[in-house]
Amino acid sequence: MLCQMWKAAVVASCLASTQVVSSFQLNPALSHARLGSSPSICSTRRGRCSGRLQPSMVASVPSRAQNQVATEEQWVLNLDYDGLRREVADLGKELEQNQGADDVAHLKKICLWSDICAVVGLATMWLPLNPVSVIALSLWKFSRWTTIAHHTGHGGYNRADETKFFNSRGFATGSLFKRVTQWFDWMLPEAWNIEHNNLHHYRLGERDDPDLVERNMHFIRELKAPAALKYLVVGFLMCTWKWFYYAPNTYKELKIAEMRKAGRAITADMKATDAYTLKSYVDPVFGVETFQWYSFMDLFKNVIGPYLILHFFVMPLPCLLISQQAYVNALISLALADVLTNIHSFIVIATNHAGSDLYKFDDGCKPNSATFFVRQIVSSTNFRTGSDINDFFHGWLNYQIEHHVWPNLSALSYQRGQARLKAICDKYGVPYVQESVWIRLKKTVDIMVGKANQRQFPSFLERQSDLKVRDEKKKTDVH
Repeated sequence: MLCQMWKAAVVASCLASTQVVSSFQLNPALSHARLGSSPSICSTRRGRCSGRLQPSMVASVPSRAQNQVATEEQWVLNLDYDGLRREVADLGKELEQNQGADDVAHLKKICLWSDICAVVGLATMWLPLNPVSVIALSLWKFSRWTTIAHHTGHGGYNRADETKFFNSRGFATGSLFKRVTQWFDWMLPEAWNIEHNNLHHYRLGERDDPDLVERNMHFIRELKAPAALKYLVVGFLMCTWKWFYYAPNTYKELKIAEMRKAGRAITADMKATDAYTLKSYVDPVFGVETFQWYSFMDLFKNVIGPYLILHFFVMPLPCLLISQQAYVNALISLALADVLTNIHSFIVIATNHAGSDLYKFDDGCKPNSATFFVRQIVSSTNFRTGSDINDFFHGWLNYQIEHHVWPNLSALSYQRGQARLKAICDKYGVPYVQESVWIRLKKTVDIMVGKANQRQFPSFLERQSDLKVRDEKKKTDVH
């Protein structure tokens, strides 16, 4: 008992000293020491104290710092980072090791559903305008992107698929033929792989995240205009975002990667973190300075042109064998299906990381560190989960938390691991957001029009050992 009281006195003395210099930016990494019998810094994992002086696995801050922590961030104060990382990583390894023929068969079932949508849509698009054709064509394009290409591109089936067809090393990339036959959309697959698989996933919620909604929508958020006009702009983006935003912005990231590979510096005046959309080509007309990463003809020739010409004008040519009106009907059906699949994909993708209850961060963190796992969880949201039919219409993006924690798993693995990851988060007190996609859509639109702000994670609560360190030279290179 005397030993324990002596230890408590030592800790109390240390804490008093830290409060004298509490202006040291309240760095929790400097206060990661605990004492077994001290209730304020004792690990609560498994409800026991170690009774020994040792490096802490529990985030702790001085009492004065605790007074500055908002109610919403109180969960960070006693977070066992190392325990959380260990359990999340172990579960991910278990899920990956158990992947095999069942996962590939599951993906092939989704491919079959997607192909059925394609057959129905293509076989009826020549008829007078009808919802069956439009919805079927829309679901075809939606599922090819969100479920099939998305998880294959992340390497979710690299080990499980012995045929190597569903393999990230080559799926839809390398030639126009593979792009057309495996995943044909407005975006260039090679560009998507860099922008999404690398930058977005490993810079989630940071200033360098190319898909940070709050930053990308600053021109609407800061627009001095009636709210109704802002909502109209959001509506336009929902209908067009794949070709207006995603195609040019992903291609920009590919160009930046090529520049860096060639040894060219990416300087601050280029504003590389700003979204590069088709709007960038008309900005100079209104006196807005925008760095031109490539010409519009480059974009058209290599990215959007092949899809526009082959998908909308060449593919329906057989309808001319029926009549000229049949060809026109097909064009209308394809155009409306494109609008619908833009809206559908926007609803389940743009909403994944936007909302006043999800976090943004100042600095980068090391991949697969404890902080990395925490960020993927608290800066993502899930929707309703549980069945293949439900998940098909959500594009498997309703498992966004699981997908960001373990990006290289199969769609089936996310179903298997969702409840178990949620239980781990509940155990460690980490917020796990799961709501209806319609609630998330409202929260996303509120961010887009400036009605709400993304939640800022307090820098003084960061675990410093997990953060990336940039030297002065690298500060000018935003990527």
